[in-house]
Amino acid sequence: MMVNERVTVITVTYNSKSFLQEYFESVFAADRSGLDLEVIVVDNGSSDGSAAWIREHYPSIRVVENDRNNYARALNLAIRESTGDFVVISNNDAKVRFGWLVALVFAAKSDARIGAVQSKILFSDGLKINSVGVTEIEQFYFKDIGFDEWDNGQYDQPRQVDYVTGGSLLLKRECLEDVGLWDEDFIMFMEDVDYSLRCRAKGWQLWCAPASVMLHRYHGSTSQELCEYLCTRNRFLFIAKHHPLRLPYSITASHFYKKGQMDLLYRTLLHAMRRLCLCHPSEVTLSVLDSLRKSLVETLGTISAHNFFSHLELLLGLRKIRVGIYDHACHFAGGGQRYVAEMAAIMQDRYEITYIANKDMDLASYKDWFGLDLSRCALKVIKIPFFEKRERFVPDEGMVLGESYNVFDLIAEESLSYDIFINANMLGKVNPLSLTSLFVCHFPDQPKGPFFQVDKYDQLIINGDYTGYWLEKRWGLASTHKLYPPVNMYNPASAAEEKENIILSVSRFEVSGSKKQYELVKAYIELCSKHPEAMAGWKFVLIGGSFPDNHYLELVRDAAGKAECPIEVRPNATVEETRDAYRRAAIFWHACGLEESRPEKVEHFGMTTVESMQNYCVPIVIDGGGQREIVEQGECGFRFSTVEELQEYTLRCVTDTVLRQRLGQRAYERSHRFSCEVFREGVETILGEMERELLGQDVL
Repeated sequence: MMVNERVTVITVTYNSKSFLQEYFESVFAADRSGLDLEVIVVDNGSSDGSAAWIREHYPSIRVVENDRNNYARALNLAIRESTGDFVVISNNDAKVRFGWLVALVFAAKSDARIGAVQSKILFSDGLKINSVGVTEIEQFYFKDIGFDEWDNGQYDQPRQVDYVTGGSLLLKRECLEDVGLWDEDFIMFMEDVDYSLRCRAKGWQLWCAPASVMLHRYHGSTSQELCEYLCTRNRFLFIAKHHPLRLPYSITASHFYKKGQMDLLYRTLLHAMRRLCLCHPSEVTLSVLDSLRKSLVETLGTISAHNFFSHLELLLGLRKIRVGIYDHACHFAGGGQRYVAEMAAIMQDRYEITYIANKDMDLASYKDWFGLDLSRCALKVIKIPFFEKRERFVPDEGMVLGESYNVFDLIAEESLSYDIFINANMLGKVNPLSLTSLFVCHFPDQPKGPFFQVDKYDQLIINGDYTGYWLEKRWGLASTHKLYPPVNMYNPASAAEEKENIILSVSRFEVSGSKKQYELVKAYIELCSKHPEAMAGWKFVLIGGSFPDNHYLELVRDAAGKAECPIEVRPNATVEETRDAYRRAAIFWHACGLEESRPEKVEHFGMTTVESMQNYCVPIVIDGGGQREIVEQGECGFRFSTVEELQEYTLRCVTDTVLRQRLGQRAYERSHRFSCEVFREGVETILGEMERELLGQDVL
């Protein structure tokens, strides 16, 4: 008794449920004389329920689910599962005629040298030709033979071709085992051209069998735009793999180049060059690199050409990712500095981190200021002459108005040395020239002006909704991520029931007085004067960073020194001293934004408010800015608009111990929304996106 030869038909689905019934019915209705049919479907992550529908209606079909949307990978999954002597790869936005399958097998068996046979593919009307093979037209662009011609029988004789399409293609098992699996780097489109060349390199012939007919809905399951993109992308990959020395000379013929799509040109050329380096001997690679060095400056420009070769090092795994963190105020302890320092602490074991400063400083200070060890970060000090001449403690971009050049170009040039450049503290005039970039916006302090560069950053992080609102209103930009500041001032020794009669304020002693410590001192003195019995035994403590010759600090000290009630002013307290103050204090005051009409003068978030809440303090803070996102009125603290309200809420908490402890407990619970763990998760998400972009893992 003759044993039937087995044929495995493979098709890949991606949200193509509407095509499947007609396709399957035509396949199962096709002539199978002497053939044992196996059908395997690979689902590429459809969201239309394709896989479940197939299992329900066609239980004989084996369904394999791909873990990512990659057509070539899907083919390989099915090929590994297949058991046929012949494997047929087929589109499913189609139907086949009765003799489709037997004609393919007959042609394949007609000569032992034939490794692959494709059908005659017509458009769905059955009148015009889609493909009877594939041919090169020019400079590694390919087209279907007979495309859009009327089918008048002109291609009805079997013929050998140089390339076949994977729309309806039979492969002998021997050919598959000899040539190997499909190249998954192509993803989709031109993967069949690559496989054709590999077959011929192994001595296998490719044929078209016109007696096998498929009717195809052209671009039924893929868009024209995706086809054009992938064909242009994969052209570079094909050249790099098979004709490496031609790669530099193929750039100007690229559709990306002709359409001015330089970002796509850069990206696809980069990954093609990576493939070339991995596939060919060093002498070939060096020759191509030398040719590219001469042409890329002309094609992409000096900066992109520089980045190209640096980026290639990264893709080849020759070094770690380099990150440059620019903070023009990193020599000064503040919430913005802590925010990015927490990011640096997360990144420093993963990347090569360099802090870029404008003033002499030591990163060891961050240990004292914030309890953060940044010893694995390097430091580079770049002094900006414009501000050095003016003896500015912190560079102020608002001073750069009528200059004919951007004084921050020194920093822009430095950014070229990094794969990721992080502008850490809202300085909007620095042009990022790195491979990818991130702008941290605590608030858009300055209006758009000369040399505005923020719109050039790839990632734009905000610290809360208040900043996001003003970012859009003032700069016309939308953030890519919202990342609340990381706050980690938890103290195991803190408890709502074990507090001292201390009201605490923690804020920098800004020379502008924006944190309103002077007003708070006056408010406390007045509160004690009006309610001496209630306030008896209470003390007000003010902590914050400062710098030499700070006249505002002296103003606050002078006011406190003249008070008849106990007030302590403690500038530049260590992190441990601050932590202990939070542990002991029962109430926390914060007034940045009091009687301010300018939005930048209002507290943008309120890290110290959260620090107090992590230690069971009751926050009584200004009703504005980011404080509204932190403190729920009457639930875990109070928000005030006037000094009178501040005093009223404080008096309620002072005189009602039960209320104070209840609010302190709820403040502690709410503080978990702003913890370092939440921040770390956000940073990891952002870094993951940037890494995938840098390493091409998201690139089609």
